[in-house]
Amino acid sequence: MQFLTNIRANPPLVFLAAAVSCGLGAGVFMGTHILRSDPTVLVSKNTRRNDPYPWLKVGPERNLKLYAVNQKFEQRKD
Repeated sequence: MQFLTNIRANPPLVFLAAAVSCGLGAGVFMGTHILRSDPTVLVSKNTRRNDPYPWLKVGPERNLKLYAVNQKFEQRKD
């Protein structure tokens, strides 16, 4: 309850609390996004038993970066 009394006494703390909350929320979101979508991360033992090397299935045309400047991937000529 002391937090709420400090907010009432000093209103600019609302913006600071909102910025910190948004930063923490974005960090949690990015962490869960990477755990769910990155093929190089193995989370459960069932995944390891069924497919121990999931990163081998990633094709050269799949983008794994969060932000890519060039969205076109060319086919490799082996």
